[in-house]
Amino acid sequence: MNEMTVESIFGTNAGIVWQALSKNGPNNIADLAKLTSLSREDVLGALGWLGRENKIALKRRGRAMIFSLTEWESHMAATTSADAMPKNQPSSQSRRTARRKAGAAKAKPAALSMVALKKALEFIQSEFDASREPTPDQASKAGGMGSRQLGKALSKLDIKSESVRRGSKSLRVYPLAHKSRVWELAALDEDGLQRLIGAKKSAAQNEQKSDSEEYTVFD
Repeated sequence: MNEMTVESIFGTNAGIVWQALSKNGPNNIADLAKLTSLSREDVLGALGWLGRENKIALKRRGRAMIFSLTEWESHMAATTSADAMPKNQPSSQSRRTARRKAGAAKAKPAALSMVALKKALEFIQSEFDASREPTPDQASKAGGMGSRQLGKALSKLDIKSESVRRGSKSLRVYPLAHKSRVWELAALDEDGLQRLIGAKKSAAQNEQKSDSEEYTVFD
């Protein structure tokens, strides 16, 4: 029998509320309870979890509190929606482009890394569902990639392992606190993960550029 933990309860509810906000946009607590079939107390707990992870924004409209996804989380929701949209029949030009991309994918290990990353995320999600905290070695083995490579990829997606003590041993695990984030990422396909990592990389580069410009101005 799986052990019931704070992470397993609130983390799962947080994922449900996140999905409701991504599909339906800003909503108040009462509407979120209807959309998710959760109790008002469960919705409040989920919103508190999401707020702790800086995934939601809050605005007041009169006496009502309206919750929405932050700008970054909205981008991620849009990426998820784009993955789910049906594709039109490709033209001959688009097919040629697709073939070129397929050839490039065979030449580069990046596409394979996304497949491995998704497998690793699905393994971590299954372990979290069983209230277990997997180690990087376990996750990398499930994904068929090196633990160091997996660690770098997950770090870009705001998932980092933590050092814990199990008996007399010290080891690193992916904590259950990341359950809602892993749940969101595991819902993406390989292309969605690739776009998300690209967006994070671009945002980091823009931030670095901004910091450099500020330094130049005030230097």
